[in-house]
Amino acid sequence: MTNEHSKSNVEVTVAGQDKAYWDRHARRYDRATKFLNRRVFEMAQAVADSVGDADDVLEIAAGTGLVTEVVAPRVQRFVATDTSHQMLEQLRHRMSGAANVEVRPVDALSLDFADHSFDAVIIANLLHLLDDPARALREARRVLRPGGKLVVPTFSHGHGVVANVVSRVLGLSGFPVVTRFRDQQLDTLVSESDFDVVDGRWFPGLLPIRFVAARAPLIQQP
Repeated sequence: MTNEHSKSNVEVTVAGQDKAYWDRHARRYDRATKFLNRRVFEMAQAVADSVGDADDVLEIAAGTGLVTEVVAPRVQRFVATDTSHQMLEQLRHRMSGAANVEVRPVDALSLDFADHSFDAVIIANLLHLLDDPARALREARRVLRPGGKLVVPTFSHGHGVVANVVSRVLGLSGFPVVTRFRDQQLDTLVSESDFDVVDGRWFPGLLPIRFVAARAPLIQQP
């Protein structure tokens, strides 16, 4: 099945989040991620720089904690979430010594938090796995305080010939890719979700990562 995002012209393919897939691959996730993009640690540092010293930070789809372990030491309170049981086990093990980190199961499309609960929201390498990435951004927007920070580095499966080939091969192996972002389509999607984009850059790799940082408006719309 192939659809087009109504505004951003993003290529969309097979649908669905696959928690069973991530449970099966949790122990191999770090190695695979670093293979697909060797600059993932540099990307995590950029996330930390963008978040700064925020008091309350939410990470959606934290996975095994590759980003969590870099960002959490800089902030007061860090809530790291995922839907995969095995990912959460890896995450708890990695962050077991961090007193400021809470690990819990949460669905990115239905966040179990009150409006305006966080100073920053991180969504790293998730949006390309969602049928409706805009819905996840709306939920992030809801839980952010006015002027809060959003950071969404995302694998861009459609950005260039190599990325397209790698993505198709991954898809044949069962990787649940849904949205193949290319160019600055991620930036556009974030802007359309009522955020002000403040940073957009690339971390090249077999699968390039488009790094986008944004802010929620200071004045909330009624």
